[in-house]
Amino acid sequence: MARSTQAYAFGLAHLPSDLPPGPVLEIGTGQGYGAAFLSRALPQRRTVAIDVTYECFRPANLQFGPLHPWFVQASAPHLPFAPQTFALVTVVMTFHCLPQPQQVLHEIARVLRSRGALLLADVNGDHWIAPWFERVEHWGGISRLTRAYPPATLRQMAGQAGLALHTEQQRKPGGFMTWYIFRRAA
Repeated sequence: MARSTQAYAFGLAHLPSDLPPGPVLEIGTGQGYGAAFLSRALPQRRTVAIDVTYECFRPANLQFGPLHPWFVQASAPHLPFAPQTFALVTVVMTFHCLPQPQQVLHEIARVLRSRGALLLADVNGDHWIAPWFERVEHWGGISRLTRAYPPATLRQMAGQAGLALHTEQQRKPGGFMTWYIFRRAA
């Protein structure tokens, strides 16, 4: 849990200051720790958290902010939300295992408000650990879809979806994770 919230906190610290008003969408809520953290870190914004299944969800272990997150069972390539609903979308340590990644980015761009942001943090596909990470996920039965994308590939995919890179960060030099913030054009 501490590592997860540190990943979210690092990303949130790099968000643009001019985000539009509106709720936050978390894709891949898993146990729900990220959604709980977002509800505390962004108490003025409603958090909506989706996952394709709630097998891992642990609501009894979560501490929420003043606006309790809404949890929705949904698939990232087919988001059940109206266009321009969210000010911020987060995808933290999830993008590597999503089906139809290009479609997911198009859906994110569709549901983001004008000047909204996507916070995406995941394994850097150029890092030496990336092939080992993929093998563990495949062999361990975690996800056969796992693919650690190189930064250049992610930037290109996001651009094709209409999202422009705002910032790209690493918490530690040479670290295996990269944080990206993409913006939807005005």
